[in-house]
Amino acid sequence: MKETGMKEARSLVATWGRTYWDERESVLYSNYTCGSFEVEFRGTELAAAFAAVPDTFVPPNLAGELPPREDWPFISVFLDGGETPYRRVRVRDGEWISLFRSEKEERHRIRIVKLNENFRTCLGVRAFRMEGELLPFEKEKRDVIEFIGDSITCGFGNDTQDVSHEYETAEQDGWMTHGAIAARALGLEPRFVSVSGISIENVTPMPGFYCMRDLYPYADRVIQDRLARRRGETVEAWRPFDFAGNPARYVVLNLGTNDANQIYFRPDKEQAELDFERNYARFVSELRSLNGPETVIVCALGCMDYYLYEKIAMIVERLKEETGDRRLFLLKYNKMMNMGPDAGGCLHPTVYRHRLMAEDLVRKLRSIQEKGL
Repeated sequence: MKETGMKEARSLVATWGRTYWDERESVLYSNYTCGSFEVEFRGTELAAAFAAVPDTFVPPNLAGELPPREDWPFISVFLDGGETPYRRVRVRDGEWISLFRSEKEERHRIRIVKLNENFRTCLGVRAFRMEGELLPFEKEKRDVIEFIGDSITCGFGNDTQDVSHEYETAEQDGWMTHGAIAARALGLEPRFVSVSGISIENVTPMPGFYCMRDLYPYADRVIQDRLARRRGETVEAWRPFDFAGNPARYVVLNLGTNDANQIYFRPDKEQAELDFERNYARFVSELRSLNGPETVIVCALGCMDYYLYEKIAMIVERLKEETGDRRLFLLKYNKMMNMGPDAGGCLHPTVYRHRLMAEDLVRKLRSIQEKGL
């Protein structure tokens, strides 16, 4: 079988989502939810060698009960633009994974999709091994919808109905999140910048944790920091994301759930809410500056908690009045039930509820499209 490193194959690999090229080890990473690699293959067998980082986090309240673990990321493999996976498999570091195999020569567009979120797991491709060849192809051109969010956006626990479950990579399916479902319904390409537990800003910085303002301007600060720690180095500059070269038609911001938790634990609730107002407004302004005047920004909240919804609505209206921004909108997802088919791992929304959230979002975006935006 022929083996081709990613450095040689890179010109034949299309990517979706934010990526990071590690020149030192010649690995192409795509770590955020639904990050994808796509190739055109002709032959009988194709496999890929992966670089992977497992989740090892144990909740503090369970530190004495759960043993150390390595919870490796999952991928789904799709053929020829299909919506149903050809196969779904767990990936370990250094492993060769079969992507396609046939008795006779066939030609297929093969897409690898990362199902788990950034920060908890990382995934990159090192090389391909094949009986056949990779062919040049035109990447399908679709408008991008970007999802900025927390565990809800990531799909935490969406593939289980056991509310007692903590994080498990096998129970997080990014392909079946409301964002990915809505994108497919609208013919858009989803791009995620989402991490469980994240807030707009860490008013009290927490070592080892990020806020969204730490991550959003960069291609993938998380993997840069991980690689630097592994190599005993310091990151001199985080690689900026190329917003101009990778524009989003829509940006959906669903943050505020974890910010409400921050407010709960601060003694001065009034000051905490004022801090949130300032930080949220500043971040929305940064989104507009980075993405440009044509991108539609939807400030959403739900489906778990609505403590800050009125604050977000007020901020959105104020920004529209102050700036005349016609492409800034508000969305309140319908609330999930903490029981029945809605409730997944750690009381997060299941795929069932994600489908309903997708319906909410599709209705909103179609109403915006009817305005000619």
